[in-house]
Order: sequence, then structure tokens, then C-alpha cells
Amino acid sequence: MSILKGLNEQQREAARHVDGPIAVVAGAGTGKTRTIAHRAAYLIEERGVDPSGILAVTFTNKAAREMRERISKMIGSEVCALMTVRTIHSLCSMILREDFSALGRAPEFTICDASDQTSLVRRALVENGFDPKKNDPVSLLWRIGAVKNAFPDVDREEFEDPVFARVWSAYNKALESANSVDFDDLLIFALKLLGKKEIRTKYQKRFRYIMVDEYQDVNGCQYEIIKRLAAGHGNLYVVGDDDQSIYGWRGAQVKNILNFEQDFKQARVVKLERNYRSTPQILEAAYAVIKNNVERRDKKLWTSEKSGDLVGIIESADETEEAARVVDYIIAEKHSKGLKYGDFAILYRTNAQSRLFEEKLMRHAVSYIMVGGTRFFERREIKDVTAYLRMVANPEDETAALRAAAFPPRGIGKTSLEKIRERAFEEKKPILSAMREAAGAGWLNAKAAEGLRGFVALCDALDEIRRRLPKQPLEMAKKLVGSVNFKAGYERAGADKNEAARRMDNIAEFVNAVEEYQRNEPDSSLEGFLENIALMTDERETELEQKEDSVTLMTLHSAKGLEFKYVVLVGAEEGFTPHERSNFEWELEEERRLFYVGMTRARKKLLISYAGSRRRYGESLLRKPSPYVAEIPPALLTSEDNEEIERAREAAAESISEGHRARMRAMLFSDGGES
Repeated sequence: MSILKGLNEQQREAARHVDGPIAVVAGAGTGKTRTIAHRAAYLIEERGVDPSGILAVTFTNKAAREMRERISKMIGSEVCALMTVRTIHSLCSMILREDFSALGRAPEFTICDASDQTSLVRRALVENGFDPKKNDPVSLLWRIGAVKNAFPDVDREEFEDPVFARVWSAYNKALESANSVDFDDLLIFALKLLGKKEIRTKYQKRFRYIMVDEYQDVNGCQYEIIKRLAAGHGNLYVVGDDDQSIYGWRGAQVKNILNFEQDFKQARVVKLERNYRSTPQILEAAYAVIKNNVERRDKKLWTSEKSGDLVGIIESADETEEAARVVDYIIAEKHSKGLKYGDFAILYRTNAQSRLFEEKLMRHAVSYIMVGGTRFFERREIKDVTAYLRMVANPEDETAALRAAAFPPRGIGKTSLEKIRERAFEEKKPILSAMREAAGAGWLNAKAAEGLRGFVALCDALDEIRRRLPKQPLEMAKKLVGSVNFKAGYERAGADKNEAARRMDNIAEFVNAVEEYQRNEPDSSLEGFLENIALMTDERETELEQKEDSVTLMTLHSAKGLEFKYVVLVGAEEGFTPHERSNFEWELEEERRLFYVGMTRARKKLLISYAGSRRRYGESLLRKPSPYVAEIPPALLTSEDNEEIERAREAAAESISEGHRARMRAMLFSDGGES
């Protein structure tokens, strides 16, 4: 019993399980990693199980390291080293190293990293007569991975696309000829090997006890691997939470944990429901939301923690006010309660939502870090759009002009652009002037000349707006986005429809940024706007400085597995949560789980924020609060008063100023100082 000391009753019940299949359904913050580690130690210390016969499977290297560390503290690192604790990909690599020859492949294979994979896809495109500029290798690689991860249920529709079908074939042949595999191949080939009875039996005898963490995240291929390994003895121990299954878009199947008893006969289920993270109010609010999902196991988290704050609601007129109020709240709470900025996280559904919060935080000199995303004005599509505007503002900006002319593709090849650049240099003239001359010079082929004439005409139209309406850069931005088919360009570059739509969401948000700048700046101009965003992009601290005390900005997906003292869920509106592109019932249920994951990241205080309107391409559109907000009982909610937030922020600002003045006085009048 000593090895299980410190566990609660449910955790002890789960950790004491020895033989047969069991699903430990562990809610958010219930100590699942602690439980699975104690179970491994219990098998070895209390039940005499040979540690070399225990396999623990995780889905990240970080999780594998944490599990080893926890088990080592209980039974010692030497004993723990006898166990096999690996990620699913590492496990499959081990199987291939031992038995790849059974598939006619040499076990001395190499594993392609992401960069090598992209190069192979690019080469496959060229060899098959496709332009990598029009067919984005990264997007194609993502599609290849999606098909492999669905194995053995292959999506045949993908192969109806001739580009994909030929690249798929060439890419996989290139891997085989180089005796290489990608990360998804590790899974597929391991599954094929486990289809051979003698190989499957060998691993079933080696690993008599199998434990799997984050079981709700396994995809079809991973599920089959786990099932075949456990089929001989049935000693399968899985830990997961169906309410936190949020990766359906990359192949995870929530049915695996929901149907565990049907898949593994005589299986037990133990629920961990005592939460060690959040206050009762946060847990009650989260349950009120997630209980509305149909595809879930009934469970209700509880805590012995004392009562906490109600869930705060920040209701704003529009997205600009929302960002201002959220940042004001964070500053005020930080200083009035002696907190750190690192105690706060702002969570949103899509990366496009980060822009305004970044701006407000920078305006108040509040350090922040972006997790799992690129800062707004550094994203590819934003750089694509700003290239046009930079070129109009400065016809000598060669980098901007060449980027704008090249995308979206308009028949002007790299060679033609390089010749134009060389002529501009030799004749000491702006690149745009050189382009204008080249369009009618006759030395370009007909397609390139036509594309260049259209490009120059667009530049002239934008410049005409700039001269006619010098204080209205919004008109120029609207003209640009309305005239250039960026979406088609991204789709031709190989982006799937969802990726292209995400990029267009960011471009719409960029237009909103121009509109906001013009509205708030009396002497607005294109040059002023570009200067603003250039300074914003340059205004950053070192990574070390950011991590010490910074507000965290991240998507809801990136937040899984993390926790913060204060969490603000922003943009809690229809269209974001649930996302407007979620149409099927399973997608809507996953959207609710995603919102639930965001809610349960909060330890002490949860705030939910939404706006009554948002701008899209500069036009104001009415918004409705997310239906998930209405599912929370009013008794659990409190409205955060706008004037109170503003007063508190002003008091915090005064306190900061007074502290700064006091430090200056101390420096000036301290002993040894100048008088």
C-alpha cells in the first residue's frame, strides 16, 4: 500500500488493477499521469511483475520523459530503465529495426525529417511536370500524412486528384529507393508487421502489460497497432478523457475510448473525477457545457477546494473594445493582486484573432509570448498583402515589388523577374518603372507580358487611390483585396480549402487593422500604417525575457495539457465557437469539447469574452454570443464592469508611475549620489 500512498480512492482503484483490459477515464486535472506512473510502480514493487515486460506508450517525447521521471522517483532509475517507455512512433521504429526484413526492407533505414520530406515532395512535383509554386509541397505533405494516418481506412477521394495521385506514388517510391521512411510510415509498416502471426506473438510475449496514455487521441492506425499488441493477453491499460478529444481533424477517433468495453471484452472502467486544478465554480460551468454532448461518458468533476470566483463575462461592443477591456483587466488584476503576467493566458479559436490583443499588449508595454503560432504581421499571407502596399508607398522597394509580382502567379516567371531586376539596377530606375517598360518592350513572352501589364495596371490603380485619397489607406486595402484573387493563389499553391480559408480570414483581419488605424489616426496615410506595423513587428523582447513574465497567447488546441491561474476565452461567439466551418454533428461535438478544454485550463479565475460586432474586410457584422455561454447557469456568471476595469487599470498605471518615481528619487538622493 505504501507505493500507492497519497492517491485518492479512485486513483488507488485504477493503480491497483493488474490483469485484463481497463479504461481509466481521467477528467481534466484529475492526476492521470500520477495514476499511470503509480500503477507501473505498483506492478513492479507490489505484484512482482518483471519491468522488462511493461510497455508504456505516450504521444509526445515530453510525456514519455515525465513518465520516466515519475516512475524513477518511486522505484529507482535502474529498475525504470528496464521498462519500455516510448512514444508510439518510437515503439514502431523499434519494431521496424527488428523485423523490417520480413517486408523485404533493410532494417538500417533512415527516418526523414520534415525538411527532407518537403524536399522529396518538391522533387516529385518537378519530376511529374508540376510547378511547386502552384502546388505547395507542405500542403501536399499534410494530405499525404492524413491518408497514411487513416490507414487501413484509406480515403480514395484524395487519389482522384491527379496531382496528389502522382506525387503520392513518386514520393513513396523515392522513400523506398533511399531505404527511408517518414513518421507515418513507421506506423503503417509496424501495423503490417504485426499482421504476421509470428512477429505479433513475439511482441505479445515480450510486453505482457501495456499502458497507453492520451488514448482519446489515437487514430485508426495507432488503434490497430495497440489492439494487435494486446490481443494475446488482454492486459491493456488505457488512460484518456473523451471530453478532451479535440484532434478529429488529424485522424483521432473519440469512438476508441467510448467503445472500449465493446472492443475489449470484460473490460473495466474506472473514472477519475476529483479535480486538483480548478475552483468549484469553474468545474460547474464547464460541466454545464460539456454535458450537452451526446457522444460522451457521463462524468462530473468535483473538487474539495474552497469556493472561488464566479466566471467573469466581458461583453464588448466590438473586437477593438474587447481587446482593450481584456488587456485592461489583465493589467489591473496583475497590479492590484500582486500577480505576474505569466499567470494569465488569452485563448482563442483561430490564429487570426490574436492581432488586436498583440497590439494592445504592445501598446501597454506588456510582454507576451505566442505559443504554436506566428505573430500576426509576420504571417505569410499578411506579408503577401503588405508587399503590394509597400511597393505603392515606395516604388523603389524591390523586395516588395518582386514578391507582389510573383504572387498570386500571373505568368511572370522567376527568370523574367530577375531580368527586370537587373535592368532596373543597370539603368538606375525604380523596379516598378522597369516593370512598366518591360510590359511593352517585346522581349518577354506573351503570357508574361500580359501578366505584367495586369500587375502594373493594378499598381497604377492603387497609386491613383493613394494620391486621390491620401488619408484613406482603407480604400486602397479594399481595392487590393477585391482585385487580387489571393484565395485562388493559395489553392493553386497546394493549400487545401481549409488552409486557404484560414489565410483569407487573416487577410480579412488585416483589412480590419487598416480600418482601425484610419479611424483612430487623424493624419492617417498608407506610409503611416506601414510604419506602424513595421515598428510593431520590431518591438519584441528576447525569448528568455518573454518567458520570465509574459502573458500567454495561444489557440484552444495549443492549450491542451496546460494550466494557468487566469484564463480568458476570447471571441466566444457563433462563428468562432463553434467554428463556422463545422457542419457535421461530430464536428459540432468536437467544438464543444474544445471550448470545454479551454475552460478547464483555468485554476483560479475563468473569464469569457465576446463582442457584439466584428469587422470583416472593413465592414461591421453583427455577432451572437456562443451557444456554449448560454449553457452556463446565470448563477455561475458575473459581468465584469467596464468602468470598474478602466478605473482599476488607471490605478495600476498610477501605481507603476509612482513606483518608478520613487526608484528615481532613491537613485538621485542616495548616499554617494550627485546632489
